[in-house]
Amino acid sequence: MITMKILVGYDGSESSLRAVGKAHRLIKDCGVHEVTLIHAHKQDSRESISKDKFATSPDLLDQLKDQDKKNWLEKQEVLEEIAEKLEKSGAKTNIRIEQGHPAKVIITEAENGDYDMVILGRRGRGGLKNMVMGSVSNAVIQGTDTSVLVVH
Repeated sequence: MITMKILVGYDGSESSLRAVGKAHRLIKDCGVHEVTLIHAHKQDSRESISKDKFATSPDLLDQLKDQDKKNWLEKQEVLEEIAEKLEKSGAKTNIRIEQGHPAKVIITEAENGDYDMVILGRRGRGGLKNMVMGSVSNAVIQGTDTSVLVVH
């Protein structure tokens, strides 16, 4: 039996939900035996500036840390729900939440995780940008030797 191990990028967008849907179909139809859902959290530049330059109050720093922890927990819960649905289709499912630029995080995981395929959503935002791939999808395609499926 042929088996596949795939990496699915998820950022909560409609496009990434379609990528999850494609992974679900591949589990059922193509013998995918392992799926890793990965979410890369890119620190908001405003948050970074507040922490580094303007946050003199310990209360403000604690508030920012609490908000970041809450965001991570919410992302974890969403990914766990998706993983549960994928596992019901027969694939072992892993969850990874990393901090960093999404393309770099996905490329690193793709290269180190021995995946057969990476599945990503295309991120267009209207007008001319809808005709071209999003910057993360394009960077992953250019940055890894792993096969990449971009879902529209």
